[in-house]
Amino acid sequence: MTSELFYGLYRKLAVARREPSKGLSVLDELAKICRDRKKATPSSDEWLAEADDCLREVAHSSTLFVAAVSSWLSVDEEVELAKALVYKANVQHLQQKAAEAYDLSNIDELRAILAGCRLCTLNATPAISLGWTLSLPVSHPTSDKIDQAVEHLLQYHVDEFPWTTRRLLSSEDSPFTSVEKANEALRALEEQETWLEGLPRLREFAMTPEMRLTLSSLKRSESRAIHRHSKEGSVFSQLFTTQHFKYANKTAVEFVVGDKIKETTLEMSPYSLSVELPLSERTDPVSGAARRRALWRGMPQ
Repeated sequence: MTSELFYGLYRKLAVARREPSKGLSVLDELAKICRDRKKATPSSDEWLAEADDCLREVAHSSTLFVAAVSSWLSVDEEVELAKALVYKANVQHLQQKAAEAYDLSNIDELRAILAGCRLCTLNATPAISLGWTLSLPVSHPTSDKIDQAVEHLLQYHVDEFPWTTRRLLSSEDSPFTSVEKANEALRALEEQETWLEGLPRLREFAMTPEMRLTLSSLKRSESRAIHRHSKEGSVFSQLFTTQHFKYANKTAVEFVVGDKIKETTLEMSPYSLSVELPLSERTDPVSGAARRRALWRGMPQ
């Protein structure tokens, strides 16, 4: 019965993709059902798994995400639901090249500021938290409280995520090129990078070619040992044969079409993803954690 309720909400949210405003009423239904499930279920993993599809739909809609986050993050009973939603949004915007713009004009400015602070506490990906921060002055251009909050939260991003913040602000697709505080932050980050590049570099701290060869040899030996150990304990090695393609940049794939077996080749390309951790995690984890906890309470008085 419960899964049918969540499926019904999911269908309503899916229908509202073209007109997200029609899905705003569904958010209250979703929060109510989750509260009831939370009381009836000892483990939160169960009811969050049931609401997974609904949260994914909300995360894909900017309008629904703004309404849900600003509401759920300000209510203690719904914070857990908000955390799950932020996680879904993080996955969606993790590799985004520019900060996400949000329309916060229909959100009370105090609630919007609190949501922006708590997004930083929850370690939302900078494309979300920075986008929310810079959307505040766009949606509320005449508020003094908004100006103070933007300055405080923008400084947090500059301090904790300097490389990512610079990348997002300098993107050609950035929707915040007209925001003066964003331009000031970008200029400060560029000056900081120029200053760092101009610092003297000690050759004693640079690796010699012999050291680099030794390091690559150690990494190669470690990788071979890991693969050898996994192969020895693998059940699949007893069922399937292994073929190695040394220095290959293509792989052959067989597939069945009717009664015939056809073969095609697929290009193999490397894939990597880099994520900048908060700078305080590497320099001063204690003060960094304390700073994020303070942001959960909102702006300092």
